[in-house]
Amino acid sequence: MKRKSIFFVVPAFLIYTILLIVPIIGAFFLSLTDWNGISAQFHFVGVKNYLAMLSDKRFFNALGNTVKITVCVCVVVNVGGLALAILLNQSGKLTKVFRSIFFLPYVLSTVAISFVWMSILSYTGILNSFLEWAGLSGLVNDFIGNAHNAIISICVVEIWRTVGFYMVIYLAYLQTVPTELYEACMIDGGSPRQQFWYVTLPMITPGITICVIMSIMTEMRQYDIVKVLTNGGPGYSTETIAYNIVTQAFGNNMLGYSSAIAVFLFVLIAGISVFQIKASKRLED
Repeated sequence: MKRKSIFFVVPAFLIYTILLIVPIIGAFFLSLTDWNGISAQFHFVGVKNYLAMLSDKRFFNALGNTVKITVCVCVVVNVGGLALAILLNQSGKLTKVFRSIFFLPYVLSTVAISFVWMSILSYTGILNSFLEWAGLSGLVNDFIGNAHNAIISICVVEIWRTVGFYMVIYLAYLQTVPTELYEACMIDGGSPRQQFWYVTLPMITPGITICVIMSIMTEMRQYDIVKVLTNGGPGYSTETIAYNIVTQAFGNNMLGYSSAIAVFLFVLIAGISVFQIKASKRLED
């Protein structure tokens, strides 16, 4: 019986190994070389790429942008997703409609919605045209051509795209909370605020952990919206780590160096995830 069960595990194990383990090992191997991604020859350079990364201002700029986007988006989508889930965690004629409306952006193509938002936020786009038409020309701004505004625009688009997804996860966890706990809290004189802090929040802690980890992992690998909306500009002011990896590898033919950045990103995400899981377990206990 045990031998037969192995045959069911092998396909999944092979897929996991080929699509995840092998690329990770390959990236670490390439990070120790100077391969340009084209020639058949390469040389081992040891940790030279990692040392170059630590002295690369462009890399630290991309890291800073990634951290800004990650913190902003993760906070808003988790707080906003939980708030929407609480509001829509009830039966009603329009409840399912609103759930679908908020979730819809997540299932659309990221590239497609990025082009739509670019037509809205560009200097000659729909938003500025509307502001001028409404007599609010003082509010006209360069939303994606200015470095500061561009980062905010990226965060706004990503929040709009993903908040519905986290809302659905929080909804699923809210619906697992026993109603008896709320009734007991009400009998003891608990207010709606106390019900949230002492019943809802402790019971959905596993869901919060999942959403926070997923949002961090997603935003640390942010690429699509940045590529379409700003193309990393103006200059390098909105580059993220993922965008920098792709640019260095396929734009500058520095596959070895870009692999070193990819390994750094992998270790960073893994470290944050482990820390978050351990912290959440302590909180649950």
